[in-house]
Amino acid sequence: MIRLNCDYLEGCHPSILEKLTATNLEQTPGYGTDHYCKEAADAIREAFSCKESAVHFLVGGTQANMTVIAAALRPYEGVLCAETGHINVHETGAIESTGHKCLALPHQNGLISGSQVAVAAATQADDEHTVRPGMVYISMSTEVGTVYNRSQLKDLYYTCKQLGLYLFIDGARLGYGLTAPTGDLTPADIAKFSDVFTVGGTKMGALFGEAVVINNPSSTCASAT
Repeated sequence: MIRLNCDYLEGCHPSILEKLTATNLEQTPGYGTDHYCKEAADAIREAFSCKESAVHFLVGGTQANMTVIAAALRPYEGVLCAETGHINVHETGAIESTGHKCLALPHQNGLISGSQVAVAAATQADDEHTVRPGMVYISMSTEVGTVYNRSQLKDLYYTCKQLGLYLFIDGARLGYGLTAPTGDLTPADIAKFSDVFTVGGTKMGALFGEAVVINNPSSTCASAT
C-alpha cells in the first residue's frame, strides 16, 4: 500500500526547532505584531514579487480559508470550487458555518477551468432564488496532486476579472505545487494571477501557521459594503 503523507505526521523542520529554542526566552508583543512576523511578511512579499500586498498570519489552513471567504463575500454569495476542493469535502462545513455555500463544479483531475466558471456564473446570475457566485477557490497543488499551469491560471484569473469574481488560491501545499516537475508557475505568477492566496506552513515543515496574502484590497471588505 502506498501512502502519500505530508508533514502533519512530524513536528517541524529541525532548523525551526533550533530557532524556537534560541529565542524561547525573548519577550515579544502578540503574534502578528512582533518583528519576526514583520520580517516574515517582508520575505513573502519579496519572494512573490508583490511588495504592495498585505500579509496576515493565521494558525491553520481551515481558519485561513474560512476567514478569507467570509470576509470577501456578501451574505448572499457563495464560492465556486472543484468537487474535490478542500473547502467542499475536508473542512467539516467551516465555510457553510459562516453562511456561504460551496458551489461545487465537476473537475478534471482536480482542476477546474475558466469556461466552467463562466457557465456557472451565467446560470446563476439572473435567478434571485439561488446563491450567487462571488469567488472562485482553487488549490495549488490540488487535493489529487495535480497542479495548474500558467495558461490555466491566467484563464481562470481573467475570467474572474470579467465576471467580477475574486480568485482565491489555497496554498496549503503551495511549496509542493511550485516545485512540481510538471509545473511552470513562478511565485510571481501566483501573486499576479490571484486576488488572495495563502502560503502554507502547516503541511510544509512548520509547527503550524498559514500566511494570507491579499493582492486585491477589496477582497477583504466586500461583506461590509
